Amino acid sequence: MDLINSFTSNVVHKALDGHAARQKALSSNQANVETPGYRRKDALFEDALSNAVAKRQSLGQANTQQASNSVPLAMKATQQGHFALNSTSANVQGIQPQMVESEDLQFRNDGNSVDLESEMAQMAKNTQRYVPQSNIQSRSQRSLRNVIQNGG
Repeated sequence: MDLINSFTSNVVHKALDGHAARQKALSSNQANVETPGYRRKDALFEDALSNAVAKRQSLGQANTQQASNSVPLAMKATQQGHFALNSTSANVQGIQPQMVESEDLQFRNDGNSVDLESEMAQMAKNTQRYVPQSNIQSRSQRSLRNVIQNGG
């Protein structure tokens, strides 16, 4: 088991990346609240991350059923990177937040689509999601450091 690059660690890392990108977009929206023609931006990543987790879960269930029905075939890599043995983690690694611009919203006559109160609420919501995930990652890193320093 790879403690450093586990699937869960990769998912939390990508979620933190997504929330950081969203925070940047929300900050940009707030900074441009008075800019005529500015369209609000957002970072989308939740659907891609949820799909990767669901795919991993369905593969895990399929592997469990397959293992109960037959003897699994083990693969052995002869060179580093020769086989994609952990393809589900690779799927998570490739997830990047998609920056999108709102096309259909227009709150003011000057074409600006930023509602400051809504942006501030979204920022608070994003922070509430970021902090617990950051704590999970921090605890995981502390546990790993403890294992390395103390041997357990």
